[in-house]
Amino acid sequence: MAEVQKYPKRLIEVDLPIREISAHASREKSIRHGHISTLHIWWARRPLGACRAVLCASLWPDPADPDCPQPFLDEALQVVCDFAEQVLTNKAIAVLCQAHWDTWNRIARDVSSFRNSGDRMALRGALLDFIADYANWDASNSPEMTAACQRLTLLSRSWPT
Repeated sequence: MAEVQKYPKRLIEVDLPIREISAHASREKSIRHGHISTLHIWWARRPLGACRAVLCASLWPDPADPDCPQPFLDEALQVVCDFAEQVLTNKAIAVLCQAHWDTWNRIARDVSSFRNSGDRMALRGALLDFIADYANWDASNSPEMTAACQRLTLLSRSWPT
């Protein structure tokens, strides 16, 4: 009989950076240019950045959960380290990630230590910081942030839920 894989909790079930997502959503509602959705401000407009953040947190497993699949942990660690290095070298991304500059700077400055620590809580924190930064309206135009999000999302779909 085949072993049934346990369902890992998703990030949204354990934590979500609501305050930061809300701040980005408030700013997004006041933007009046750059997107067709701002042509007419609908009374019940749902800010796209907040939707992106909630979708990511709903799809990605919590790295601190003991049932989190190892392939996701490995890829998430790689994505976080790659992204942290991009934040330090790419000014356009650094501007989008100002709120969590300390996190990305610390990871990028000592990538090997972060990779080898096996600290699942630190990985969870980095993913939540990424989600908060990705809720920024301007992040939708960042191919680096979108690529990181896609890598994690595609991998999160590769096992039964």
